[in-house]
Amino acid sequence: MKTLPEELRKKIQSIANGKNISILTFIAPQDGIKTSPISFASAAIQEKEMYRLEEMVKSLLISNKTSKKLHLIIQTPGGELHTSYKIASFLRNKFADIEVFVPYQAASGGTLICCAANKIYIGELGNITPIDPQIRYKNTWVSAYAFERATDTLKNLFGEHSPGEVPTPWQQMADKLDPIIYDEMSTLVFTTLIYAKTLLEKSGYDNKKAFNIALSITRPENYSHSFVLSTDQARDIGFNIGSDDDTMRIYGELVSFRLKEKSADHSIEEFHPEETS
Repeated sequence: MKTLPEELRKKIQSIANGKNISILTFIAPQDGIKTSPISFASAAIQEKEMYRLEEMVKSLLISNKTSKKLHLIIQTPGGELHTSYKIASFLRNKFADIEVFVPYQAASGGTLICCAANKIYIGELGNITPIDPQIRYKNTWVSAYAFERATDTLKNLFGEHSPGEVPTPWQQMADKLDPIIYDEMSTLVFTTLIYAKTLLEKSGYDNKKAFNIALSITRPENYSHSFVLSTDQARDIGFNIGSDDDTMRIYGELVSFRLKEKSADHSIEEFHPEETS
């Protein structure tokens, strides 16, 4: 990982000092690394990064004993659902106040981590997305919720019809549905809803609001997997959205710098307030 330009490092340190907060980064580089003549590896939320983040948080808590406030700067395409939840829960349990800054993107599992924040800041070109687990199915990746949604469409259209009354194309589609796979997909969608709701409640949202937000981002009726939820959309859903242009600009510089690196891992760095004599 390249050394930050000194001027940028000083700007970030000034935020940590001035606000008496810890700062943690979780940034996926834009380009991965070549692992063979025909394949590449790129950063995604997975267990090995959870362990690295754990060590960094321990270092932060040792270095900054006067504040339990955290700025989390996140840039990620997402990754493993259960690992994302474990990371979010870990941060929620370690810090009393969490503010997440998304200069560009926190997708899928990254959005789940954002649910652990008391407040979310989204840049002008930033966004979160629905939390929509992708599952390997018949040699391709499919959305767990899209599978459930397709099944629900069939039930709504022909649930009260006899087999002979169902038009042939639809009947052919129904014949291909595996009830075991359907159950697995539905369970995963429900698990995602519970994860999001649990984190939101721990972050200060009341039960009803936490449920409505979780429902909007885990069962997105009209959204695709990568649908852009910018500041206004996130606020409309019910997220607690903040505004701090000066801080976002500096954090955006940091993300832009790390995005240019080539790595299959997230860049994880920590900053803490310097002690004054």
